[in-house]
Amino acid sequence: IGSQAKDKIDSNDTTMASHYNQSLPICYGLSAMGGILEVGSIAVLAVPDAREKEGTPIPTWLSMVTLASNVIMQLIGSLSSNLIAPWFGPVSVVAPIYFSATLVFNQIIFGFILGLEFFDRIMIVGTYVIAIGTILLQVVGPGIQDGQDIGELLGHSYALSWFLFLLTLMVVSTIFMVTSINKYGEYKRIAILLIARSTSYTLNLTVSRAFLLNPDHFVLVSFIVIKVVSGAIYTYAIVVQSTTVKQAKFIPLNATTIILLNAITGVIIWEDWRVISSWVGYVCVFLLLALGCDLLLSANLLTNDNAELGRAKLMRRFQLERSSGSRNFYSNIADYEGEVENQNIAVNKDADLLKSADTQRRESSRRIAWKKVLSTGNVEGYEA
Repeated sequence: IGSQAKDKIDSNDTTMASHYNQSLPICYGLSAMGGILEVGSIAVLAVPDAREKEGTPIPTWLSMVTLASNVIMQLIGSLSSNLIAPWFGPVSVVAPIYFSATLVFNQIIFGFILGLEFFDRIMIVGTYVIAIGTILLQVVGPGIQDGQDIGELLGHSYALSWFLFLLTLMVVSTIFMVTSINKYGEYKRIAILLIARSTSYTLNLTVSRAFLLNPDHFVLVSFIVIKVVSGAIYTYAIVVQSTTVKQAKFIPLNATTIILLNAITGVIIWEDWRVISSWVGYVCVFLLLALGCDLLLSANLLTNDNAELGRAKLMRRFQLERSSGSRNFYSNIADYEGEVENQNIAVNKDADLLKSADTQRRESSRRIAWKKVLSTGNVEGYEA
């Protein structure tokens, strides 16, 4: 019986098991590559743009090269993290590694190397917290599961219900996003975009892994359609996001929502609960990721609420000519303090003069009173 059962498992073995050996290091590497290439694709366009704003002309051929580089890097990054990475490991680890790599290399490239953006202490600490949580995820998170079949996984009512729930949320949020998002307030716009991006990203990763797990023809065609549609929705939501919400608020919330939604999907659909090394550690890792994103959410990024960045922008943009003195707002503080001290001395002198005059008046009044007393001996009506 055991041999027959083993033969049955082998006959139903997945396409992935036949042609691919799953590997967590490959899964981690491809996920991180996607985040790094996304930052790189932005950097190749940001550098020429910054040079043009400084007055350095950029040749047309160089603009075309940077644009082509942007498209190629985005394409390779999308294929590596959104399509191929889920073939080699759990879906639930792809999103945390992808966003962690994006945040870390965003600071390295734009902050330390290029110097195009300012990152305050809160944002740096938040990024480190997310990076540490991602490293711990590889220790306590889900491992590899061989022999999975997408038909059997979605055969469970709870898994199918969750999949359809995500699909419904994606469709409904997309309708709101396309038709009437601008008429809502900021928080409703954020909610619509969060639902659209998180559900489309989660479904995109799920169907990518399912391609190699023995789907029948109808399911395979359906998953291809979902893959294309969810990718288009996710891309369109990025475009809408750039003009309808504040990025400093939305980006950390988006990362947190996508990470948590993929973790829930991993447990419900992909049965990650079978291979999680430590539930306490797993929960704590996602708490770390949420706390890191909350730190990023509380940071004042690229706004004049940040004192140093606001001052730097002010000094760069409003270089006004002066007839005398210095442009440095703080260069004459000592002189100003000296002026204030001199003013205080003058005020004290005036106070002393007033006090002296008052004393003389009171002494004169006393002399007059004593004269009256000595001359008449009557002190009625006199108040000392």
